[in-house]
Amino acid sequence: MQGCYYTICSLPHLSFSATPPPLSGINFLAFCEIELSSKNMGLISSITLLPPVVVPNTLPSVIKRWYSAERQLRLELARRRAVRLGRQDFISQTAASPFIKKTARQAMALDSPWDADKILDLARWQVLNELTAEDDFGLPYLAVYFLKLQLLERCASFNQQAGQRLRQAIIKQINQLEKTL
Repeated sequence: MQGCYYTICSLPHLSFSATPPPLSGINFLAFCEIELSSKNMGLISSITLLPPVVVPNTLPSVIKRWYSAERQLRLELARRRAVRLGRQDFISQTAASPFIKKTARQAMALDSPWDADKILDLARWQVLNELTAEDDFGLPYLAVYFLKLQLLERCASFNQQAGQRLRQAIIKQINQLEKTL
């Protein structure tokens, strides 16, 4: 695969604690347009933190592995929530890695959703770090970099007041549902 040396060497370093990130996802994509073909730009810009329902076979293996790890994490969290709620009919067996099972267990053991989310995002960051090692100067590196930027932007978007409003709205909705039952 074609190297993207200029682009990669020009990117600022990312660290998990850097919020807001030193570069926005939109600026990153604009920066990539200098060196990438339109086909590769389409590929990079289509990558998201949320795995698609159907993962195209045409994606680079690094992105397929990201989507697989994220799906495993989400399924393991859903399985643990189902167990907690006593929903045996919902529980599916997941083929999650020991790392993902440990991360889900740690996150579910916390009382604070904020702290649980931090643990989950740190685990995601670790998975992305492992995936970065695949190719230092190619499209896979840029794909992982873009995912890291999205994760940092997501973390930076958290707002305590907005979170409290959302929590109150959810509690109100649950209380209204209980009244109708």
